[in-house]
Amino acid sequence: MGTITLLGSEQIKDTIKEFSTITTSESVKPSHSNEWGIKWSGFITMDAFWDTRKPVEARDGGIFLYPSNVQLDANGIDLNDRISFNYVVMNTRLNAKITAPDALGAKISGMIEGWFMGLSNDDMNGFALRHAFIKMDWKKTQLLIGQTWHPLFTERMFPSTVTGNAGAPFQPFSRAPQFRLTQKLSKSQNIMLYCNTQRDMLSDGFDKRTSQYLRNSAIPEMGAQYIFDRKNMDNDVLKSELYFGFGFDFKRIIPRLKTEANVATNQGLNSSTGLVFFHYAKHFTAKTKAGIKFKSTYAQNTLEFLMMGGYAIKEYAIDSTLSYHFDFEYTNLNTISNWLDLYVNHKGWEFGVLTGYAQNLGSYDRIQDPNNTKSYFATLSNAAYLYRISPRIKYTTQKLQFAFEPEYTAVLYGTKKNSNGSVDLSQPTHLLGNIRFLFTTVLYF
Repeated sequence: MGTITLLGSEQIKDTIKEFSTITTSESVKPSHSNEWGIKWSGFITMDAFWDTRKPVEARDGGIFLYPSNVQLDANGIDLNDRISFNYVVMNTRLNAKITAPDALGAKISGMIEGWFMGLSNDDMNGFALRHAFIKMDWKKTQLLIGQTWHPLFTERMFPSTVTGNAGAPFQPFSRAPQFRLTQKLSKSQNIMLYCNTQRDMLSDGFDKRTSQYLRNSAIPEMGAQYIFDRKNMDNDVLKSELYFGFGFDFKRIIPRLKTEANVATNQGLNSSTGLVFFHYAKHFTAKTKAGIKFKSTYAQNTLEFLMMGGYAIKEYAIDSTLSYHFDFEYTNLNTISNWLDLYVNHKGWEFGVLTGYAQNLGSYDRIQDPNNTKSYFATLSNAAYLYRISPRIKYTTQKLQFAFEPEYTAVLYGTKKNSNGSVDLSQPTHLLGNIRFLFTTVLYF
């Protein structure tokens, strides 16, 4: 007989209480029952927040990214320099974890999750798909098929923030349909291979945001990662955890199929991204642990990951005005992004702080008409760098959680660009910051 279980019926022991509003495929474990089963879970949440400057955001502010640039009125007053607030409950979610009888010698499991933030800002309060995947677990091999976090997100170690952006725009943030194969090489060493397309987070181009640019390349995005994962035990008691690795990602897009002169074109863009990540946690007792997480990403054209960057039109005629009539080439905008997350957990309490820094490195090539915004398909192409510091405190009792997180994010916006698309720091710039005061209440079930 199969089983249907409500996770809320489980008893909570007097140990570290760790609940996260970010669900990953790591939470789906193979069952040993060899039966059909489904476990329902989810949470009800409300975010209450205040911003000291107009933010660049998604879903009514439910996902904060960075402060907006200056927008002057006729009298020279910055229209974006104002305080705002909101209450958001759309982050509420429903999750179903599924187990099935063994097949092909593998343990079969899966997960479906949706939320009420919709597919876009035009669909807020609509129920939308976040995760839908199947996992097949053999003794040393795992195959994941479906939609979940992109492997660049690194599901085992992302910032434990209160806000739903999980560290974006410093952290790659994207879910994607994918095939993902993880092979265990030894007790602690693993290799991951994957290929994916795009769905919720999309590349930009001449027809705005769409998956068509990647699809027209006829090549899925693909990558590989090496992962070291070790847990040190003493008499069956967990003492420490060490998790680190590195990876490489390749993507090709075709931004358009014809020029503005109605002439066919097959010009494409190849982009490569590399990352390294590290997580160490020390368990002092069953009730107390502390840890450090670090991640560095050298990114090309990662706009769909909610990061700084994208691509631009490569120079085809020196000192000429941009024209879409030409059959031009494209060039990547390069970004370096780093974040560091420190935390301490004791029973139901968590104290932590996230710091992040990202820099616009420009392109390896000269850009056509570099001060023309139409030469770019990018996020923050007019910024030199941005940084963030966000301390947090969480308290969880049973399955009710209260959390507070003041978050300061600043962007150095420029007014002119160099020939490679980087910000010309010899020209006027302005550093703009926003403080978001976020208070969140969550009931997990």
